[in-house]
Amino acid sequence: MERRRVGSVRITEFALRNLKPGNALYKVADRDYMYVTVFSAGTISFRYDYRVNGQ
Repeated sequence: MERRRVGSVRITEFALRNLKPGNALYKVADRDYMYVTVFSAGTISFRYDYRVNGQ
């Protein structure tokens, strides 16, 4: 599976509407561990990574 590099932008409605699917999935990161994954079919998946007590 080919991947693009991870980009960093502020995830807003405007930014989400301008994300375009490519030949491979790619991730767009926001600050504070939130990011979206854009799949080649055009599906956008949200993810938030968090830690409990620093672990």
